[in-house]
Amino acid sequence: MEDSGPAPTRGPATVALAGARVVVTGASLGIGRATAFGFAAEGSRLALTYLEHEAEAREVVERCRKLGAADVSLHRLDLGDEESITAGAAEILAAGEGLDVLVDNAGVVVWRPFLRQSFAEIDHQIRVNLVGTMKLTHLLLPHVRDAVIVVGSTASLHGTPTLSAYGAAKWGLRGWVKALAAEHPDKRIVAVHPTVTATRMNEFRGMPTEKVAEVVMMAARGELRVRPGADVDVRDFADG
Repeated sequence: MEDSGPAPTRGPATVALAGARVVVTGASLGIGRATAFGFAAEGSRLALTYLEHEAEAREVVERCRKLGAADVSLHRLDLGDEESITAGAAEILAAGEGLDVLVDNAGVVVWRPFLRQSFAEIDHQIRVNLVGTMKLTHLLLPHVRDAVIVVGSTASLHGTPTLSAYGAAKWGLRGWVKALAAEHPDKRIVAVHPTVTATRMNEFRGMPTEKVAEVVMMAARGELRVRPGADVDVRDFADG
Protein backbone atom coordinates (compact mmCIF):
# COMPACT_ATOMS: atom_id res chain seq x y z
CA MET A 1 0.00 0.00 0.00
CA GLU A 2 2.02 2.95 -1.23
CA ASP A 3 1.90 6.16 0.85
CA SER A 4 -0.31 4.48 3.45
CA GLY A 5 2.15 4.21 6.31
CA PRO A 6 2.48 1.33 8.74
CA ALA A 7 -0.35 -1.11 9.32
CA PRO A 8 -2.77 0.21 11.93
CA THR A 9 -2.69 -1.13 15.45
CA ARG A 10 -5.51 -1.26 17.95
CA GLY A 11 -5.60 0.54 21.27
CA PRO A 12 -8.24 1.46 23.84
CA ALA A 13 -11.33 3.38 22.78
CA THR A 14 -11.01 7.16 23.10
CA VAL A 15 -14.39 8.29 21.74
CA ALA A 16 -17.76 7.61 23.36
CA LEU A 17 -20.46 6.98 20.75
CA ALA A 18 -23.48 6.97 23.04
CA GLY A 19 -25.68 9.82 21.85
CA ALA A 20 -23.38 10.63 18.92
CA ARG A 21 -25.21 11.47 15.69
CA VAL A 22 -24.05 9.15 12.92
CA VAL A 23 -24.86 8.95 9.20
CA VAL A 24 -24.44 5.57 7.47
CA THR A 25 -25.09 5.50 3.73
CA GLY A 26 -26.23 2.30 2.02
CA ALA A 27 -27.55 0.91 5.30
CA SER A 28 -30.29 -1.41 4.05
CA LEU A 29 -27.97 -4.34 3.25
CA GLY A 30 -24.44 -5.64 3.66
CA ILE A 31 -21.67 -3.65 5.32
CA GLY A 32 -23.91 -0.63 5.89
CA ARG A 33 -26.49 -2.75 7.67
CA ALA A 34 -23.91 -4.36 9.95
CA THR A 35 -22.35 -0.95 10.63
CA ALA A 36 -25.73 0.53 11.55
CA PHE A 37 -26.21 -2.28 14.06
CA GLY A 38 -22.78 -1.58 15.53
CA PHE A 39 -23.57 2.07 16.16
CA ALA A 40 -27.04 1.20 17.45
CA ALA A 41 -25.52 -1.07 20.07
CA GLU A 42 -23.37 1.88 21.19
CA GLY A 43 -26.50 4.00 21.72
CA SER A 44 -25.83 6.39 18.83
CA ARG A 45 -28.42 8.52 17.06
CA LEU A 46 -28.63 7.29 13.49
CA ALA A 47 -29.48 8.72 10.09
CA LEU A 48 -29.55 5.81 7.65
CA THR A 49 -29.85 5.93 3.86
CA TYR A 50 -31.09 3.43 1.31
CA LEU A 51 -31.89 3.44 -2.39
CA GLU A 52 -33.88 0.44 -3.67
CA HIS A 53 -34.50 -1.80 -0.67
CA GLU A 54 -36.98 0.15 1.43
CA ALA A 55 -38.52 -2.87 3.16
CA GLU A 56 -35.09 -4.12 4.22
CA ALA A 57 -34.13 -0.60 5.32
CA ARG A 58 -37.19 -0.35 7.54
CA GLU A 59 -36.28 -3.68 9.09
CA VAL A 60 -32.83 -2.28 9.84
CA VAL A 61 -34.43 0.74 11.52
CA GLU A 62 -36.52 -1.48 13.79
CA ARG A 63 -33.54 -3.68 14.66
CA CYS A 64 -31.44 -0.62 15.47
CA ARG A 65 -34.10 0.63 17.86
CA LYS A 66 -34.16 -2.73 19.61
CA LEU A 67 -30.38 -2.75 19.85
CA GLY A 68 -30.43 0.54 21.73
CA ALA A 69 -30.12 3.36 19.18
CA ALA A 70 -31.10 6.63 20.81
CA ASP A 71 -32.86 7.74 17.62
CA VAL A 72 -33.14 6.49 14.02
CA SER A 73 -34.21 8.34 10.88
CA LEU A 74 -34.39 6.85 7.39
CA HIS A 75 -33.68 8.70 4.14
CA ARG A 76 -33.81 7.67 0.49
CA LEU A 77 -30.60 8.64 -1.29
CA ASP A 78 -29.38 8.09 -4.85
CA LEU A 79 -25.69 8.97 -5.08
CA GLY A 80 -25.98 8.89 -8.85
CA ASP A 81 -28.44 11.79 -8.88
CA GLU A 82 -27.37 15.29 -7.85
CA GLU A 83 -30.90 16.39 -6.91
CA SER A 84 -31.27 13.36 -4.66
CA ILE A 85 -27.92 14.11 -3.03
CA THR A 86 -28.90 17.72 -2.34
CA ALA A 87 -32.34 16.81 -1.05
CA GLY A 88 -31.04 13.86 0.98
CA ALA A 89 -28.35 15.93 2.67
CA ALA A 90 -30.89 18.62 3.57
CA GLU A 91 -33.26 16.00 4.97
CA ILE A 92 -30.51 14.39 7.05
CA LEU A 93 -29.47 17.75 8.50
CA ALA A 94 -33.08 18.67 9.26
CA ALA A 95 -33.67 15.39 11.12
CA GLY A 96 -31.30 16.21 13.98
CA GLU A 97 -28.75 18.63 15.39
CA GLY A 98 -25.34 18.43 13.73
CA LEU A 99 -23.36 15.29 12.91
CA ASP A 100 -20.57 13.52 14.73
CA VAL A 101 -19.62 10.69 12.35
CA LEU A 102 -20.22 10.22 8.63
CA VAL A 103 -19.76 6.72 7.22
CA ASP A 104 -19.60 6.89 3.41
CA ASN A 105 -20.46 3.30 2.54
CA ALA A 106 -22.97 3.17 -0.35
CA GLY A 107 -21.66 1.93 -3.67
CA VAL A 108 -22.24 -0.11 -6.82
CA VAL A 109 -20.17 -2.58 -8.83
CA VAL A 110 -20.18 -4.28 -12.25
CA TRP A 111 -18.17 -7.52 -12.31
CA ARG A 112 -17.06 -7.67 -15.94
CA PRO A 113 -13.83 -7.08 -17.88
CA PHE A 114 -13.37 -3.48 -18.96
CA LEU A 115 -14.13 -4.01 -22.67
CA ARG A 116 -17.38 -5.78 -21.82
CA GLN A 117 -18.67 -2.86 -19.75
CA SER A 118 -20.84 -0.26 -21.45
CA PHE A 119 -20.19 3.47 -21.24
CA ALA A 120 -23.28 3.73 -19.04
CA GLU A 121 -21.97 1.10 -16.61
CA ILE A 122 -18.55 2.75 -16.42
CA ASP A 123 -20.13 6.16 -15.86
CA HIS A 124 -22.52 4.88 -13.20
CA GLN A 125 -19.78 3.28 -11.11
CA ILE A 126 -17.61 6.41 -11.18
CA ARG A 127 -20.59 8.68 -10.55
CA VAL A 128 -21.90 6.73 -7.55
CA ASN A 129 -18.75 5.40 -5.91
CA LEU A 130 -16.59 8.49 -6.33
CA VAL A 131 -18.40 11.64 -7.43
CA GLY A 132 -21.62 11.02 -5.50
CA THR A 133 -19.73 10.20 -2.32
CA MET A 134 -17.66 13.38 -2.71
CA LYS A 135 -20.73 15.56 -3.32
CA LEU A 136 -22.65 14.20 -0.35
CA THR A 137 -19.62 14.70 1.89
CA HIS A 138 -19.20 18.23 0.49
CA LEU A 139 -22.67 19.06 1.82
CA LEU A 140 -22.38 17.26 5.16
CA LEU A 141 -18.74 17.88 6.14
CA PRO A 142 -19.29 21.43 7.45
CA HIS A 143 -21.65 19.89 10.02
CA VAL A 144 -19.44 16.92 11.01
CA ARG A 145 -17.90 17.43 14.45
CA ASP A 146 -15.63 14.40 14.58
CA ALA A 147 -15.01 11.75 11.92
CA VAL A 148 -15.49 10.76 8.30
CA ILE A 149 -14.97 7.06 7.58
CA VAL A 150 -14.98 6.14 3.90
CA VAL A 151 -15.54 2.50 2.99
CA GLY A 152 -13.19 1.83 0.11
CA SER A 153 -11.97 -1.53 -1.19
CA THR A 154 -8.78 -3.56 -1.37
CA ALA A 155 -9.36 -3.25 -5.13
CA SER A 156 -7.85 0.22 -4.66
CA LEU A 157 -4.65 -1.25 -3.21
CA HIS A 158 -3.83 -3.36 -6.28
CA GLY A 159 -5.19 -4.04 -9.75
CA THR A 160 -8.14 -6.44 -9.85
CA PRO A 161 -9.36 -8.04 -13.10
CA THR A 162 -13.07 -7.41 -13.80
CA LEU A 163 -13.09 -4.43 -11.39
CA SER A 164 -11.59 -1.75 -13.61
CA ALA A 165 -14.18 1.04 -13.27
CA TYR A 166 -15.04 0.13 -9.69
CA GLY A 167 -11.35 -0.02 -8.79
CA ALA A 168 -10.71 3.32 -10.49
CA ALA A 169 -13.44 4.94 -8.39
CA LYS A 170 -12.05 3.45 -5.18
CA TRP A 171 -8.50 4.51 -6.10
CA GLY A 172 -9.94 7.98 -6.53
CA LEU A 173 -11.53 7.83 -3.10
CA ARG A 174 -8.13 7.06 -1.56
CA GLY A 175 -6.57 10.19 -3.03
CA TRP A 176 -9.55 12.28 -2.03
CA VAL A 177 -9.47 10.96 1.56
CA LYS A 178 -5.79 11.85 1.90
CA ALA A 179 -6.34 15.37 0.60
CA LEU A 180 -9.48 15.84 2.71
CA ALA A 181 -7.64 14.77 5.86
CA ALA A 182 -4.86 17.27 5.12
CA GLU A 183 -7.40 20.05 4.59
CA HIS A 184 -9.30 19.22 7.79
CA PRO A 185 -6.81 18.20 10.48
CA ASP A 186 -9.43 18.93 13.13
CA LYS A 187 -11.40 15.86 11.98
CA ARG A 188 -10.55 12.16 11.94
CA ILE A 189 -10.74 11.12 8.28
CA VAL A 190 -9.71 7.63 7.14
CA ALA A 191 -10.52 5.00 4.52
CA VAL A 192 -11.42 1.45 5.54
CA HIS A 193 -10.78 -1.13 2.82
CA PRO A 194 -12.72 -4.42 2.89
CA THR A 195 -11.60 -7.40 0.86
CA VAL A 196 -14.25 -9.57 -0.85
CA THR A 197 -17.13 -9.46 1.60
CA ALA A 198 -20.30 -11.54 1.87
CA THR A 199 -22.65 -8.94 0.41
CA ARG A 200 -25.10 -8.88 -2.48
CA MET A 201 -22.29 -7.47 -4.66
CA ASN A 202 -20.31 -10.68 -4.11
CA GLU A 203 -23.23 -13.13 -4.10
CA PHE A 204 -22.87 -13.31 -0.31
CA ARG A 205 -19.44 -14.93 -0.45
CA GLY A 206 -16.39 -13.71 1.42
CA MET A 207 -15.54 -12.06 4.72
CA PRO A 208 -18.51 -11.57 7.07
CA THR A 209 -19.99 -8.09 6.94
CA GLU A 210 -19.74 -7.95 10.73
CA LYS A 211 -15.93 -8.12 10.50
CA VAL A 212 -15.82 -5.07 8.23
CA ALA A 213 -18.32 -3.24 10.43
CA GLU A 214 -16.20 -3.93 13.49
CA VAL A 215 -13.18 -2.28 11.87
CA VAL A 216 -15.37 0.72 11.00
CA MET A 217 -16.44 0.80 14.64
CA MET A 218 -12.80 0.65 15.78
CA ALA A 219 -12.12 3.72 13.67
CA ALA A 220 -15.19 5.50 15.04
CA ARG A 221 -14.25 4.72 18.65
CA GLY A 222 -10.72 6.01 18.10
CA GLU A 223 -9.15 2.60 18.70
CA LEU A 224 -7.02 2.58 15.54
CA ARG A 225 -3.60 4.13 15.75
CA VAL A 226 -3.31 5.65 12.27
CA ARG A 227 -2.28 8.93 10.73
CA PRO A 228 -4.89 11.22 9.10
CA GLY A 229 -6.06 10.01 5.71
CA ALA A 230 -4.73 6.51 6.37
CA ASP A 231 -5.69 3.34 4.52
CA VAL A 232 -7.04 0.73 6.93
CA ASP A 233 -6.94 -2.74 5.37
CA VAL A 234 -9.58 -4.91 7.03
CA ARG A 235 -7.38 -7.96 6.34
CA ASP A 236 -4.97 -6.66 9.00
CA PHE A 237 -7.70 -7.54 11.52
CA ALA A 238 -8.88 -10.80 9.95
CA ASP A 239 -7.87 -12.80 13.00
CA GLY A 240 -8.57 -10.04 15.51
